[in-house]
Amino acid sequence: MIFAPEGAWIAQRDYGPYPKMVWYNVATTPHDIEHMYLYISRAADGTLQAFLRNPEQNAGARVGTRTVVINGNAVRLEKPNSDPITGTISPDTNTLTLNDPGLPGAFAFTRAPMITGLAPFRDHQPQAMNDGWPTATLASAAIGPNAIAQIVNAIRNTTPAPRAPYIQSLLIARHGKLVLDEYFNGFSATRPHDVRSAGKSVTTLMVGRAMADSLAFSPNTRIATILTQYAPFANDNAQKEAITVSNLMSMSAGYACDDNDDNSPGLEDTMQSQTAQPNWYKFTLDLPMLFAPGTRALYCSAEINLLGAIISKETKTPLTTYFDRRFAVPMQFGAYGMWLMGPPTNEAYMAGGDYFLPRDFLKFGQLLLNNGKWRGAQLIDPVWLYDSSAKHSYVENGGGDYGYGWHLETYTVGGRTIKAYNAGGNGGQLMYVFPQLDMTVMITAANYGQFPVWGAFETKLVPQILAAVH
Repeated sequence: MIFAPEGAWIAQRDYGPYPKMVWYNVATTPHDIEHMYLYISRAADGTLQAFLRNPEQNAGARVGTRTVVINGNAVRLEKPNSDPITGTISPDTNTLTLNDPGLPGAFAFTRAPMITGLAPFRDHQPQAMNDGWPTATLASAAIGPNAIAQIVNAIRNTTPAPRAPYIQSLLIARHGKLVLDEYFNGFSATRPHDVRSAGKSVTTLMVGRAMADSLAFSPNTRIATILTQYAPFANDNAQKEAITVSNLMSMSAGYACDDNDDNSPGLEDTMQSQTAQPNWYKFTLDLPMLFAPGTRALYCSAEINLLGAIISKETKTPLTTYFDRRFAVPMQFGAYGMWLMGPPTNEAYMAGGDYFLPRDFLKFGQLLLNNGKWRGAQLIDPVWLYDSSAKHSYVENGGGDYGYGWHLETYTVGGRTIKAYNAGGNGGQLMYVFPQLDMTVMITAANYGQFPVWGAFETKLVPQILAAVH
């Protein structure tokens, strides 16, 4: 039998329950199941070329395109200056096992089923799911169905490639109704998605609610007067003592912390991988100062996470409980999970990594449009929302104008100038609020670590959507 490996292969591994996650509204604890797609094609020179895609973390991206070498039942994926990925082909040639496709352990690939006969997108009313979202058609919301159909069909028909867009959901709500709810690449409306740093915007909403509940602090409160349990602070000076809650929310605290600088002492990856200080709140508070608070802003996840220490202390409530009571329950959330820091804090990490249903995360955008209300319940003070979406800093190195946990952007489309608030996260997790249009948009994707790819969602895809709005 001649083995013809060309085509798509699929494998999956079950790593058991998600580590350090607390889940809500699930019948059984979700497992960390990683899928891997292997695409093999024959190049013009006759060689077999392969690449890997992982829809959960894009873990296969580091592997790159490789040449497939087959010798009997042995297979190797080779790339100059890289260790080969080795594996075997089963005697019946129905299974291809690879030992290192970008994630720990071996993956057994079988032929991926071909999806054929998928009808082109047509405007329709999204399914009602008893989650509080009323639904309607695009046309009824004055959004051009044909223009959106072109977008949806283009996503469906994207040719697999190592750096191709890997969009997993696209949702639009206008005038308080969900009018588009589409999923791609194996995702569905009932599968929670890692929203990464888009969760930072949720953290500042929690701060606003905590200020109203506790009446114990304000944006101008110095954090040194709140987090006294962590004193004395290393590298202490007058600048550090002057840091306020506002500085943390606008990433302008002045700590030596820049997630865009691999050598920064406060780099998120450094904080999470070091073991000298397991308490990440104390790690942040002990960082050296780089500049006076409020004078500059750098993208610093540790500063946003530190807000969690303030919320939990002033409300005297664990963060997971506080979020569930004040937001998830009244906003009719379905399944969701919150990522926990390790001991000694064992609290929710407030700078990203939580899992939410896209339909639920979109509700935060609607909350802003509804002056803090969801289905008639006042959850946030509208004055706080106004303040959160005002400019408080300019985040350097491409971050742009920043409010309290919200990126502030302006689009010019069809002669219209449209302002937007954006909750954004690595890989293409983007939730936009367009007050002038009374509209919110949600995108999830798996282009992690590929900013040139998912950055195009902001510069090209979003303007396409806006052009369809009347």
